[in-house]
Amino acid sequence: MPASVRTELTLSATAAALPLMQDHVRSLAALAGLAADQAEPLALAVGEACRNSVDHIFDEDGTGTLKLVGELTPAALTLSLFDRALPFCELPEPGTPPPAPDDPSPACFPGRGLASIHQCADEVRWINHGVEGNELRLTKYLAGVCLLEPPAAKTESSPNETLQGSTGNYAIRLLLPADARRIAQLMYRVYGYTYSNEDFYYPDRLSHDLETGRHLGVVATAENDEIVGHVGIERPDLGSLAELGQLAVAPAHRGQGLRRRMGDRLQEEIRRLGLIGLFAEAVTIHTVSQQGSDSRGLHPTGIKLLDWQAHFKRLQYLYQGDTGTEEAPQRESMVFYFQYLSPPGPKSICAPSRHRQMLGKIYGNLGLELHFLEPSGATGPGKLAVNFDQHTGVGTIQVNRIGIDTLPEIYQARRDLCAMAGAKVVGLLLPLAQGSTPYLSEAAEADGFFFSGVQPEFAGDGDFLRLQYLNAPLDLERIHLSAPFSRELLDYILKERERVSQNLVRKDGQEKDNPGG
Repeated sequence: MPASVRTELTLSATAAALPLMQDHVRSLAALAGLAADQAEPLALAVGEACRNSVDHIFDEDGTGTLKLVGELTPAALTLSLFDRALPFCELPEPGTPPPAPDDPSPACFPGRGLASIHQCADEVRWINHGVEGNELRLTKYLAGVCLLEPPAAKTESSPNETLQGSTGNYAIRLLLPADARRIAQLMYRVYGYTYSNEDFYYPDRLSHDLETGRHLGVVATAENDEIVGHVGIERPDLGSLAELGQLAVAPAHRGQGLRRRMGDRLQEEIRRLGLIGLFAEAVTIHTVSQQGSDSRGLHPTGIKLLDWQAHFKRLQYLYQGDTGTEEAPQRESMVFYFQYLSPPGPKSICAPSRHRQMLGKIYGNLGLELHFLEPSGATGPGKLAVNFDQHTGVGTIQVNRIGIDTLPEIYQARRDLCAMAGAKVVGLLLPLAQGSTPYLSEAAEADGFFFSGVQPEFAGDGDFLRLQYLNAPLDLERIHLSAPFSRELLDYILKERERVSQNLVRKDGQEKDNPGG
C-alpha cells in the first residue's frame, strides 16, 4: 500500500470529460490495489454521476465544471465529485415503483436516486453545499491484511483461568503503530468478529489512524510484553469531540484493575488535547461496553435501534480455506453516551413540546441548566447531507440548516434510502439551536420517524435532536441495558414508536376512505 495520496481533477462539464474522469478513477483504483471487478464499477458509477451533472447543470450559460477529488489511505479510497447541478428531482408519483438495481437510467442519486451506485461503494454520501453546489462522495474500504487468530482458536475462558506469563505486574503506556498487529489479535480474543470498529482487525488501517492522530490508545502489557488490554479514543475529523471505546482486556488478565489504570492514563492524554466532550456507542447485545461507559462518567443520551450490523463475510474470506457460508448476524442496537469534560454553561434549545420532559432528564444527567426557546418559521434555502453505509444498511439525513425546502428534501431522501438503497434504518438529525426544529420534527414524525435521543455538540451550532425510521423488524430480546436511565429512555422511545405507528395507520386508513381528499 502506497503512502496516502490526494488528487484533484477539474474539467469542463461536458460529455467529453466523462472518459477522462473514468480513467482517473481506474488509475486510483489500481494504485489502491482494487481488483478489476471492484474498480470498473467505481469508474462506471463516477461516469454516470458526471453524466447526471452534465444533464442537470444550472449555471446561467449552461456550462460549468466538474471536480473529482480522490483520497487514498491504507483504510479506503474516497472519490468526491463536486458539481453545480440540480440537487433534487421532483418527487415521483405515488405508487411509482423504484428502479431495479441494474437500471441504466441516469436518475441515480439522492434526489436522483441511489440505485445504480450503492452496490459499487461501501459508503455513499450526498452533501448539498447550497450555493456552492453538491458533492457526491463514494468510499470503498480496502481489504488490507486482516490478522486474526483462526476461528477454531477462539475458546471460552474459565472463571478460574490463571494469568499467562505474568505475576500481576503490568506496564501502562501509549499504543504505538508497531503494536497494531497485536491489537488486532487482542480484539479478536475478546470480541471475536463482533467489534463494531472493523479497522481494529486491520493493522495497516490502525497504524494509519495512529500516525494521523485519528486514534489515541493506551495499552497494558504483561511482564512477557504481551498486550493484554487496550482503551482509546477516535477523532476522525480531529475536532473537539472524541469517541471513547475500544475497551478490551484479555480474559486471563481480568480482575487486575487494568480498566481503571488504562482509563486514568487515557484521561491524562484527553486533558492534554483540550477536548470539549467524549461520546461512546455501546452495543446492547451485552452490557460490558455499556458498563465501561457508565464507569467513566458518561451518560446515556440516546438509543439507536438496529443501528449496527457486523459484516462477518468481509472478514471470513481472508482466512485460507474459509467457505464464507456463515449467516450474517442479526442487527444490533446501540446506546449513545456523552460526557462534557468541563462544566458547561446553561443550554438553550428549540425542541418539540412533547419531548421536553425527556430532554430535561437527558440534559439534567449531563449537568446542564436547560432553557427552551419558542419556535419560529424557516427562511431561505436549507442545507443537509445524506449518508448511506451499505455494510451496516444505515442511512443518515443530517440537517445543517433548516430552510423552506428542507421538509420535501427529507421526504425524498428517506424514500431513496429505503426504497432504492435498501436502508434498514434511517437516522434524522435536526439542529436544536434552530427555531424550526419543532415544526420539522412533528412533520417527520407524521412520516414515520420517532424520537431516538440527543447528540450534544454534534451540530455546527450546538446539538442534534435524533429521530429514526426503521425499515426492519426489531427484536427486543436482544436489547440488554446496564443503567436504569437507559431502560427509562428505551421505554420512552418504544412508546413514541408505537404512537407514531398508530398515527400512520390512522392516516393510511383516512387516505383510503377519502382518496381524493
